[in-house]
Amino acid sequence: MDTFDVLTAISKRKKTFIKKGINENKALIKAELDVSKEYHIPLFDIKKLIN
Repeated sequence: MDTFDVLTAISKRKKTFIKKGINENKALIKAELDVSKEYHIPLFDIKKLIN
C-alpha cells in the first residue's frame, strides 16, 4: 500500500463520518485511527502524512 492509497482511504472514511453527522475534525481523527488499525500502520506515520 502506497502513500496515495492511505490518503485515499482516510479521505473516504472521513467523508463517511461527516455524512453521519460528525464534525470535520473529529471525522478526520476517527478516519486516521480506523485506517491505522485496519492496515497496521502506526498512527504516528499517518499523522506525518497528513501534516
